[in-house]
Amino acid sequence: MPSLSLGPLSALTHTRYVIYLSDGKRLVLFRLPSIETQPAAKSRNESGDGWSYYAMEAECPHAGGPLDEAQVDIEDSAYIVSCPWHAYDFNVETGESSVGIKACTFPVDVQGETVTLAYGLDNVSVARLEAVSEAIKLKSPCIDSTPSVGTAPMDRPENAQYLDDNATLCDWCAHILNTSNAEHKIELTARLFATFVSRESTPSPMTIISSNSVSLPLMPPREKLVEVQPGQMQKPGRGGTLKSRIAMLHALANIELWAIDLALDICVRFAEFQTRASPPEPARQLPRTFFHDWLKVASDEAKHFSLLRSRLEEMGSYFGALPVHHGLWESATKTAHDLRARISIIALVHEARGLDVNPMTIAKFRAAKDYESVEALEIIHNDEITHVTTGHRWLSWICQQEQTDTVDVFRSNVRKYFAGTLKEPFNRDARAMAGMDARYYENLAY
Repeated sequence: MPSLSLGPLSALTHTRYVIYLSDGKRLVLFRLPSIETQPAAKSRNESGDGWSYYAMEAECPHAGGPLDEAQVDIEDSAYIVSCPWHAYDFNVETGESSVGIKACTFPVDVQGETVTLAYGLDNVSVARLEAVSEAIKLKSPCIDSTPSVGTAPMDRPENAQYLDDNATLCDWCAHILNTSNAEHKIELTARLFATFVSRESTPSPMTIISSNSVSLPLMPPREKLVEVQPGQMQKPGRGGTLKSRIAMLHALANIELWAIDLALDICVRFAEFQTRASPPEPARQLPRTFFHDWLKVASDEAKHFSLLRSRLEEMGSYFGALPVHHGLWESATKTAHDLRARISIIALVHEARGLDVNPMTIAKFRAAKDYESVEALEIIHNDEITHVTTGHRWLSWICQQEQTDTVDVFRSNVRKYFAGTLKEPFNRDARAMAGMDARYYENLAY
């Protein structure tokens, strides 16, 4: 079988890469810590410094979800990746899944200092290898140069306040919700998600609910922002000018900042939620995977804000240069009493509406040849599909426990709590990827 060189070991430092082949195919390469098994002989895909390499197709065979963004877990001494769209799981070495379908995997061989991939076709080469980064672009508290004209001075406090190891998930969420500094908010959110995930596989996973009540703000505070009512926001224009594109990115950054708070709020506000007993089904508490999923959403939103904030600064502006509004939090306030309503309105209306408009926004930036912004917006769009999937998955779980119809529950909540209409255009393909077929949103009359 032909082998393709992926480069020297010294160049592979990220945990995952997308492999672009000359025949148009995309694969994903995972670089993961070697799992100790018996016998201790080193496998062909294992390097001498404790890393193992695995390659598989980059699109989930179920519905084409991005496996380069998959969650990685260990089960029975093997790595399992879960597609972010519908949580289909695959063994990275064999491609086998618990749901009966199989992903294509490709043998990886570490020969000395070179990593090669076995591929079944001749006359195919590696066009490029692209690292997949989950990094949040945090500002450095140390400033070595003078800010550009039109940018805000870097006057953030030196350090975000971390909580100790005894802090519960609710403690952390309340702490971040009460944090007014945007840079601290995204840093703390990333820290919380990383800590929660890392402790899940240990004897001391993070406690969810605090023994003492936590203090939640009526509305999360904002530092040095001019707030106006949603109807008072100026139109950003069509993206043909630099001023217009800055206004569009600024508005999106504001949405992402609120989205962090919304994902954290759903964890702490509904931490003690129980489904309604529906015999023979008893009332059930939320499983720990609920909190994992929404913390992942919060971490994604922090990444999105950091990408947009950084892009604004590259364009000569900064976040806070324009007025913002808190319309999203108004929806959160209306649904603070009911998790079903919260998921319906925030995840399956507001987030889903983002899927509808994102492609048009990206097209405007591409027409303006602003490819740096296009790259950031495409990352955001792909992540937002997984966020709608998260909302759909958990509303469906609640309805399954309560023996109710998910579509009926959604439509009823929209009629009660959404101040507006659901109308074209709908990004039907993206909505379908997230689990929302036309029954959810078509002909939703008031």
